[in-house]
Amino acid sequence: MIFGERSADRKKAKERKGEIKQMKKEFLAVGCEKNRVSESLREFDEILELGGTLQEEYRVSKEHLEEARRAIIRLLDCMGESPEPEVRESLKALVEELDQVYHDCSIRADDLDFVSTMQNLKQMMADKNSMTGMSAIMLRSELENIKAVLDDAAGWKAPDFMALAYYFLQEGRDGIKEMENEQRNAYVFSYFREHFMDVFEEECKKANLIQKVCELERIYVYGEA
Repeated sequence: MIFGERSADRKKAKERKGEIKQMKKEFLAVGCEKNRVSESLREFDEILELGGTLQEEYRVSKEHLEEARRAIIRLLDCMGESPEPEVRESLKALVEELDQVYHDCSIRADDLDFVSTMQNLKQMMADKNSMTGMSAIMLRSELENIKAVLDDAAGWKAPDFMALAYYFLQEGRDGIKEMENEQRNAYVFSYFREHFMDVFEEECKKANLIQKVCELERIYVYGEA
């Protein structure tokens, strides 16, 4: 399976490189300056590649987030009624889902509050008395706290992954980590337009390549046919 995925990734990368080469020919055919075209297309190719990776990571993290939300609801409904071994297995499955919800544009791996809550949950899961008395009440409270965080994150809008990729390529990942979701999305989009995309689109208009840019974004960033 992994070998097949790698082969598919290599094929996709080769196809993307071929599209970029063809775009270069079309730019040069209308008299665009060669060095400028080469640099712009090099950046565009990097943006497509990283943007696709970020979008796929985001998609996977959201799937785990949604499954974790459903798992918590099921746990809260069955705690106190289902056999303890069954509840513990459900908790174990939940923790496995929660360990995969992290993304720069969702629940961040350096979110200390969430990480601390996760540590508490894992400790309770290991506690043989966590299903009875006050421990059971505390466990339920932790589950409700986690669900509240997940519910909040589930409502966040996804970023423009081209913009996010460009920002990361230029500035790294630390500069926006303290921003709220909407603020971050707006900031990276504005940064992308100002520093790359506005000028690149003007160049593309000269070679009638605007539609091609949209097509490549759809295919290589969002995985649409």
